[in-house]
Amino acid sequence: MGEVCEEKSTEPWLFFIWRSCNALMSLFFALASYVQINDPDAGLWMVGYGVPALLCALIGFQPRVTETLPWRRGADLHVMISTAVISTLGWRLYKEGVTNVFQQEEGR
Repeated sequence: MGEVCEEKSTEPWLFFIWRSCNALMSLFFALASYVQINDPDAGLWMVGYGVPALLCALIGFQPRVTETLPWRRGADLHVMISTAVISTLGWRLYKEGVTNVFQQEEGR
């Protein structure tokens, strides 16, 4: 019901590689979320890295989860909010005339 792709992969090694890559990405995002503890705005960055960690972990456990509506809505919502935050930061840098982003806290 509502599946995007009806055919199943006949290559078991591709399936294993896909799950392994998602497990590694989940680990990376989880570690990136953990190291944000000392940041002044840790909550923002921990959620920003934690959501992809969760989404990748779900793919690692059950690859067909990407075909479900809740997973898609969660991924779409995260992309939408991340795009809005990046656009806001970019607009602020443009208005302030910042030419070297490493002078700003967000660029370090």
